[in-house]
Order: sequence, then structure tokens, then C-alpha cells
Amino acid sequence: MKSQPSAETWQRLGLVRHLQNKFDTAIPAFQEAIRLDASLWTAHLFLGICLYRTNQFAAALVSLNKADRIAPRQNAGRDDIDFWLGASEIAMKRPLMGLQSLERLLARNPKHVGALELSVRTYAGLGMSFWNEVGEKHFESAPGYEVHGYALEADNNREGAIEAFRISQSMAPKREGPGLAIGRLLLLQGKPVDALAVLKRELTLAGAHPETFYQAGLAAVQAGQYRDAATYLQEAARWPARNPEAPLALAQVYLATKEAEKAIAAARQAVIIDPSSVAAHEILTTTLSEAGLAQERIAEDLRWQNRKNK
Repeated sequence: MKSQPSAETWQRLGLVRHLQNKFDTAIPAFQEAIRLDASLWTAHLFLGICLYRTNQFAAALVSLNKADRIAPRQNAGRDDIDFWLGASEIAMKRPLMGLQSLERLLARNPKHVGALELSVRTYAGLGMSFWNEVGEKHFESAPGYEVHGYALEADNNREGAIEAFRISQSMAPKREGPGLAIGRLLLLQGKPVDALAVLKRELTLAGAHPETFYQAGLAAVQAGQYRDAATYLQEAARWPARNPEAPLALAQVYLATKEAEKAIAAARQAVIIDPSSVAAHEILTTTLSEAGLAQERIAEDLRWQNRKNK
């Protein structure tokens, strides 16, 4: 007699579909895995994630809470449980409950970018009056002050935000993130030299975000340091999916320094990332003309016209 698929087999099928973003078809596979073995906390977790992804937030919370109850206390999967619990509570219009889960995650893993960004958006949505009431109770930590800085920035209080980011930085000098935020805000305040100094320090930290190279490049451009700007923007352009603006900024630097071939290459990268970018099209056509590449200029103009006519 042919044996039936095991709970683990159903879970593996669900994971394959989950990784393919086929959340609707992953759900019944995880449900079958749980029917056969209700102790599979990972099946509860991924079922909850798939339910969240299909906007079934209440059902997602049921599955995620089950995963929370039966998962080992010290397992690395705790980060995923707390993140998706937080996201689901926030989606259910219970931001305080959601923030509690995100706070647990950030206390354990301050580098969790998704939790930090979701916390920032949630606190910004709640407004500064809420922060003033509970901030000191829950966020006396480096990631907490960083969240506070983003909330202040959302309230258009840039000076206060910079101060919060500086406190976060002083509490954990080797933690990346606050320096990037400080440099970005200094740049917005028209202080490129100060911004560049902060961003250079940030780039010495392990795990510096590609956005740091981009902001350093912009600061160097505004400070008139084009050679340094090109170096930083070249590095930022290596991660176009993380920052699609980087190749465009790099093309502008090369255009300013009269390096036509490099400008063309960077502009082409920007066009590939965003075919509808007016700036990328204009820089590419300008550099093609200056390089005497008439046929390639015509081809780019035709591409642009065809795009507009679609």
C-alpha cells in the first residue's frame, strides 16, 4: 500500500510555493502539514506569513500566536515570529500590540531592518504626542533612540532628529544606521562637508548600508569633491535594486567631469533600471552626442519615442 505524504513533506511543498511567492497555493500545504502534526511550529509560522500576504490578517494572527506558543524560546525563528506578529497586529489597527512585538525583536536583534522600518512608520503614524507619552518607558536603547529620530524627522523636527540619532550613536558607536541618518539630514540642511565627515565614519563600520555610499557620493558632489563622489557612487551603483538612483547620480558626476564613456555606461544602467526616467534619457543622449555617437543617439531617441507611444 502506497504511503501518504508526511507532515514534513507537506511543509516542504508549502515552503517551495512560499519561496515562489505562490502564497495562495502554499496555504493548503501548510494546513495539511499542521493537520498531520500540530507541533510543527514552523508550519504555523509560514502559514501565518502566507495568510498575511493574502490580507487574511485575523487568520494570520491565529497561526502566528500558535507558532509563538510552541516554538523554542531561543530559536532563531523567534525574529520572524515577532516581526510577523507585529505586522499583523498593526494591519489589524492595533499598533500598540504590534509595537510590543517589534520592541521584543529589536531588543534581541537591533539590526533587523524590517522591524526598524515598520516601527518607524508606525510611530510616525501615531504622532509625536504618543511618543512623548511612552518613549522614555520603552526606548532607552540605541535602536530606540534611532526610532525616535525617525519619528522626529517625520514630524519635521530635523534638529531634534539629529540629536536623537547622535544619542543612539553614542550608546552603540559600532552600530550602523544612525550615522547614515545624521549624514542624510545634514545634507538636507545644506551642510555637505559636515555630512561627508559623518558618512565617512559610518562607512568604516561593518555592514554599512549601500545607501551610505550614495549619500556620501551626494555630499561629495555638493562639496565639489568629484573624484571622491565617483568612488562612492560606483560602490552604491553595485546595488541598483537597493538604490536605483545611484547609477543616475554617478552618470551626472561623470558628465560633470567630462568622462563621456563612463557617463554613458552609468546612464545606460540607469535606463535599464528605470526606462521611463527622463533624467537618465537626457544624460544618455547628451553624452552620446558629446562622444559623437550619432547612431546610438538616434537609437536612444527612438527607444524613448516608442516608450511614449506604447
